[in-house]
Amino acid sequence: MVAEALSGSWRAAPPPSTLTSEEWLAAAPALHATAAGGLGWWKVQGSAAALPDVSPGFHDAYRVQTLDARLHERRLLRALARFGAVGIRPILGKGWAVSRLYPRPGLRPYGDLDLHVAPEEHEAAAALLPSCEEGDLRVDLHRGLPRVGRPWAEVAARSFEVEVGGTRVRVLGPEDHLALLCAHLLFHGVWRPLWLCDVALVVEAAPPGFDWDYLSALPAREVEQVRLVTLLAHRLLGADLGRTLWRPDEPIPSWLPRATLRAWGRGGHYTLTTPIALAGGSGGSFLAALRARWPNPIEVTVRWRAPYSGAPRLPLQLMDMAARATRALVAAPRVLASRLRSDAP
Repeated sequence: MVAEALSGSWRAAPPPSTLTSEEWLAAAPALHATAAGGLGWWKVQGSAAALPDVSPGFHDAYRVQTLDARLHERRLLRALARFGAVGIRPILGKGWAVSRLYPRPGLRPYGDLDLHVAPEEHEAAAALLPSCEEGDLRVDLHRGLPRVGRPWAEVAARSFEVEVGGTRVRVLGPEDHLALLCAHLLFHGVWRPLWLCDVALVVEAAPPGFDWDYLSALPAREVEQVRLVTLLAHRLLGADLGRTLWRPDEPIPSWLPRATLRAWGRGGHYTLTTPIALAGGSGGSFLAALRARWPNPIEVTVRWRAPYSGAPRLPLQLMDMAARATRALVAAPRVLASRLRSDAP
């Protein structure tokens, strides 16, 4: 239901929804929990008269996200001005850089600014961070382009300027941006459907000069990640692959779409919950915390650099769970001691 609710939602004219009012209501909690409420409104608005119980909640999310987008743009410009004052011009990726491609500002929310700087500028840029973060907008500063095997000089040469609020800012070139979006999405187990909408949008909005040869020159594993995520966006969300290198019927591991839909059904991620060392109390809450932390097949494939094959992921999941459980047990005394100190009168 989440996949159907968001299919084509990044387009200027989304396709009509096939969900019933009851199905929209069932999907709504997961959509709101993963910051896709604005896209939900964009998709359902054409059926507002037929879905009176659904539209108001999504419209409220869209209105809040639109206000946040206006505030964040001002904060973005102030942050970039502070970097510019010392001669640093970061390159933007994800967040605002992909939000600007959506038909309306309130459709793609973001909570941080992903700024990429040259490795030699990172230390000076990091010193500015306390003065750049405002309100609920955090600055996520990156040394170069992590998770993408590309020299910084090439990344910088491919970046280009766009205008926001009368100011010119730099964003990643479309090829590097797509590679980054795919790598980031897989690293985090695709738990936010919004991220797959980003990939679908970037693929469909690829300019005529999009350089697939440049993208294909990445390490083989990274090219395979882009292929798999692009095909996943087609299978689950109906992304148009007409401008890509891949056919819609190309095979992908069967566990990939299954794991993605299962992650979307949860409507969140264990990293947003209480640390397991503090989940104590009743045995039931501890077991629930363990279940929430059962490793996502996508995350463990990335974490252990396993092949993206059709082989079962269970051995990887068991190995990953054992390694993380060991680290949690080692850290538990320190975490509990810190909690006790913070609770002390």
